[in-house]
Amino acid sequence: MAGPARERALGKRTRRSTAAEQQEHAEPPRASKRLREKREASAGRNGQTHPGQPTTTIRNGLATPEPSSLTESQTSLPVDDAPLERKDIFPFMQLPAELRVHIYYMALHRDTPLYLHAARALEKGLEDGSTALDADSSPLASPTDISARTCRPRVPSPPPDITPPLDPVVPTVLRLNQQIYKEARSVLYSANTFTLSLLSGIHTLSTLHQRSRSLIKHVIITIPSHHDILDGFADLVRLGLRYCWGLKTFKIILQASLPDDGRMTHATSVYANAFHILRWLPRGCKVVLEGNVSEVVREVVREEGRLQSVLDEAGYAKRQHQMPERH
Repeated sequence: MAGPARERALGKRTRRSTAAEQQEHAEPPRASKRLREKREASAGRNGQTHPGQPTTTIRNGLATPEPSSLTESQTSLPVDDAPLERKDIFPFMQLPAELRVHIYYMALHRDTPLYLHAARALEKGLEDGSTALDADSSPLASPTDISARTCRPRVPSPPPDITPPLDPVVPTVLRLNQQIYKEARSVLYSANTFTLSLLSGIHTLSTLHQRSRSLIKHVIITIPSHHDILDGFADLVRLGLRYCWGLKTFKIILQASLPDDGRMTHATSVYANAFHILRWLPRGCKVVLEGNVSEVVREVVREEGRLQSVLDEAGYAKRQHQMPERH
């Protein structure tokens, strides 16, 4: 019995070993199949194909054998080093400089005075009909006809003696690029005559860059009453116009006569002496008086003009910081 039992045991072992061997022989084909798939996928990514085998396409990270009619040259993106042709864009910067300046004058220059006004932060949301000009990265209202209809009583409106131009200026050309801004800025500020308000003039000039303020050559101010001489007018000259270094003409329009005008009184001399503030104007600026101008005011302005012409640069700068003589 030992023999058959031993044979049965060996037989079982033989069958078990045979099953194990079959399993070992069956695993390499699966491993080889996965290896072939990896090789085919790698060959498909590298553009290599084997004859007689379908092209392998990778979709969502899975290798999917499928035929393809596209070649590598067809799937690659076109490479073109030539710049793209820009159609329907006029080559403005290729024009001669003289012609560009002439276009700037057509867009930014008007023969009639332009109202220059920059609204404060609280006034922006209340004004109606104004447009924005960001020539100096600052909130500057368009120097054209501005109809400011608002409930705030101190928001200035265009002076009644200023006739708005029929063809408004186009200050947005300053935003096109940096070169156009540099070329056109001098046309806007140097070639035009600006009207400033006593209420917003200081703030308006403060929003401009000093280079732009230095380009302003002609300014008009209207003084509605004699009370504005001691308040808004003096502050505008001392805190605003003094920084307009290129100012050539300064026109002052007096709408109301001085109190006790016709005979020299203390009240008349107080308002007349306020015009000594004109010593803060840049040297070479000519002051023009219009409207109800008292003779004593004309005398003060004439004296300021005389001292401006006879004093040298150092003497004129020193006088600007001196207190004026009282009459």
